[in-house]
Amino acid sequence: METEGGGLAATPVPERGNKWPPSLPTLGDDEYLSKPSDDDDGGSKHSDDDDDDGGSKHSDDDDAGEWLVSGSEEEDEDHDEEGIHPPYTVNNIPRPGCDHDKQSILLFRDPDVELRGPLPIRLFPAFKDGKHYFGSDYNLADKSEIRVDSAEDCPNECCCFPMSLLQFVDMKIAGYQHTHPGRAKVYGFVAARERFDPLRNYVYRRKIENCESVSVKRKTGVARLSLTGPARVISMTTRALIEFEIHAQNEDETTGDDDLIIEGCTQLDKIFKSKSFIEHRRLYGERCALDIKYMVLVNAVEAKVEVTVLRLGSASPGSVNMKLYAKTSGFSEVIQLFRGTAPEPGDMMSFAVAVERHSGFDLYIEGSPRDDLMLDQKVRPYLCWECGFASAYHGTSEEVALLGELAAFSVKVTWRSYVKNTTEWYARSRKS
Repeated sequence: METEGGGLAATPVPERGNKWPPSLPTLGDDEYLSKPSDDDDGGSKHSDDDDDDGGSKHSDDDDAGEWLVSGSEEEDEDHDEEGIHPPYTVNNIPRPGCDHDKQSILLFRDPDVELRGPLPIRLFPAFKDGKHYFGSDYNLADKSEIRVDSAEDCPNECCCFPMSLLQFVDMKIAGYQHTHPGRAKVYGFVAARERFDPLRNYVYRRKIENCESVSVKRKTGVARLSLTGPARVISMTTRALIEFEIHAQNEDETTGDDDLIIEGCTQLDKIFKSKSFIEHRRLYGERCALDIKYMVLVNAVEAKVEVTVLRLGSASPGSVNMKLYAKTSGFSEVIQLFRGTAPEPGDMMSFAVAVERHSGFDLYIEGSPRDDLMLDQKVRPYLCWECGFASAYHGTSEEVALLGELAAFSVKVTWRSYVKNTTEWYARSRKS
């Protein structure tokens, strides 16, 4: 069976008790197919505004096989948009900074903003020192990273509760005027903070010595950031805060530019929503905007995903490109967990994905030879593997993703809930 883009599922998936949804069928061989070297525009076929309940879930079998991430990597891929309200370009995008009055105009008095980009959300100044609007609620002075609790199986009867969780799907800068040739070098951080454990849970983190090279669309100034995944899922009972500081490295040191392109924070709310939903929001800064797409999943648990490289077919280190994607809880949006050069054998990557109870999530791994080893061909061979996992409070599922002779990965999914019914736990411990 072919997957979207012409690839093949590389290996059969062993039967097990609970699978969600059924995995791809067994194939007779692991032959390579070809596909374009850059991602096609695709992703979700559903609009964020399909219904008021927020977000859309797959309703047909065709969606399950689509693993395209929207947005091209080509720098010149800026299609001319026609119509009364085309998307903002680098020349006309609003640049209000954190000024309260200018932000209010964007939010309440400028109808074009909602028609020419994602819905705006208020940008608050970054915390420096002293007092801040969110300082006491989220203890912004503490820049420590959130801890990863060990949630063990409950003895006897389970005392775990489901959680309301925040899951980031996609993150981009927009309206950034990249004046240098080639790709932009981006670094900085984006972190989320919970109300009851207000430490930084990083979803994007790059230091200047490990900056990310991103393709910037020349007309709209849009560039996708590669999410690194939180340390653990992000709890969002009613609201959560994100704070960020993004730099674009300037190779011309004579301008006195400090490289900072956007910083600040904002609060995301779940109030009055009892169903899971997805939102796409934009924060307008002084030099560019930050686009975030996120889900809020109600009645959910954590899937801790650990992917270990077992082997790479080529003897040359760094010779395999790898993509690791996920879909969760029936939503059609593709979550890009990893994209880049596959780590060396023995290395492990860890991610936390929010999944609704009585639902599940899919993992997709794709491998292909590195681009420069293909002598600049327009197409490159690739193999892919896909598997579904059913959610639970506890337990572990383990699979081996075989991509023919190209690569093999160990995939381990561990289920957790960080919320316990302490009253029942105390009552049972007293009886025992």
